[in-house]
Amino acid sequence: MKELWLFTTRFPYGLRESFLENELPILCARYDRVLVFPEHTEDGLRTLPPNAELQVPVKDPYGSASIGEMIRSTPLVVKLILSLLRDAPSFKILRAQWPDLRSRIGQLIRRSLVLRQRIEKDYDPERVTLYTYWTHDWTTVLGLVQHKVPKLNYFSRAHGFDVFEAQNLNGWIPFRSFQLRHVSKVYCASRSGMEHLRRRHPERKDLFELAQLGTRDHGVGPFDPTGPLRVVSCSFLIPRKRVLLLVEALSAVDVPVEWTHFGGGTEEATVHEAASRLPAHVKVDLKGMTPNPVIMDWYRSHPVDVFIHLSHLEGGVVVAVQEAASFGIPVIATDSGGIREIMGERTGILLQNDPSTQRIAELLNGWRKGPMATEAFRTGVRQAWKEQFDANVVFHRFVDRISNG
Repeated sequence: MKELWLFTTRFPYGLRESFLENELPILCARYDRVLVFPEHTEDGLRTLPPNAELQVPVKDPYGSASIGEMIRSTPLVVKLILSLLRDAPSFKILRAQWPDLRSRIGQLIRRSLVLRQRIEKDYDPERVTLYTYWTHDWTTVLGLVQHKVPKLNYFSRAHGFDVFEAQNLNGWIPFRSFQLRHVSKVYCASRSGMEHLRRRHPERKDLFELAQLGTRDHGVGPFDPTGPLRVVSCSFLIPRKRVLLLVEALSAVDVPVEWTHFGGGTEEATVHEAASRLPAHVKVDLKGMTPNPVIMDWYRSHPVDVFIHLSHLEGGVVVAVQEAASFGIPVIATDSGGIREIMGERTGILLQNDPSTQRIAELLNGWRKGPMATEAFRTGVRQAWKEQFDANVVFHRFVDRISNG
C-alpha cells in the first residue's frame, strides 16, 4: 500500500493553505493513503478525503527539548548553529536574532525526536513518500531525523517566503544551507522562484525544479456588462498585498463601482476605515476571511468584470489569480514573483511593480469600453488558464514526477 506523508503548516486547520484543497484530492486519488502532518493547530477543521488522515505527532510546536535531550543531540545542535553562521547576512544580525533562533533550535530538536519515533516505526522508503509543503521548519526537522535514519528521503515545495529572503526578517532564511543539504528535491511554484534559488545556490542548482500549482475547474462565471463595474480582489490584508493602494485608486474612479474583497489580516481595520471614506458611487463589500469553497460558489453566481491583485512581493503564481482566471475573469496585476507566468495578452494587464493610482483608475474608468470587457475575451482567459493551470492536469503530472523520482 503506497502512502504519502504530507507535512503542512496548518492545513487542514483554519483557512490558510487553501490552495492545498486543489492538490489534495489528486494526491489521494494517486496514493492509497495520505497522512497530513500540520505543524500548528487552530480552530476550524476542514473535511479531508476518505483516504486522508490527520496526524498531530507534536502537540505543542513551541515545546522545547529538555536539557538532557539537547545534550544528547549536541552534534545536531552544532550543525544547526553552523548553518546559521553560514546563512546569516552578518554576525550582528545573527546576534540580534539569536534569542529567538536559540528557542527555535530547541523546538526543532524536540520535534525531530518525536517524529523520529514515528518514522523508525512506520517509515519504509519503498512504500512511503515524504513531502513537505514548504521549504521551512518541517524540511529542517526531517533533515535532523535523517541524521539518525539515513534511509529517509523527502522532497519539498517552495512558494514565496521560503524562497525569497526579502520576505523574511532581516532579509535571510535561517537554516537554509542545512535544509538544502538534506532535501532530495525542491519543487518551485514559479519559474521566478526557481531561477532565484538557482542563482542564490548555484552549487545546488540541479536541486530546484519548476512545479507550478493549479486550481480546479468550477465552471464559467456569469458575465453581465451592464450596471456598475464589478471589481473583485482576494488576499490577506497585510502591507505587502497593497490593498490600500486599490482603495486609493478607487477613490479616483469616476464610474460606478462595486468592489468586493475576500480576506482578512493585520490591516483589516485600516482598510475598513479607508474604504468608508470612498465616494458614494463606489460600493464596498469586505467579506473578511472566507472558506475557499464559499469563494468559489460566489464566483459561480456573481458576475465579475475584473480581478485586481496589486501585491508588491509575491512568490509563486498567485492562486487567487488562477482561480479568477479559471472563471474567465480578466485580471489586472502587478509584476511580482510568478505573476507574469499567468499574465499576458490573453488574460489581462500586467502592471509595473509600483503602479500609480492614476494608472489603475484610468484602467477601471475605461474598462467597459475596452477589448477585455467582452464574452470572447473572457473565453480566452479561461482557455489560457486551462492550458497551464488546470489542477486536474498539473497535479497528476506532478505525482508522475515524484513517483518516478
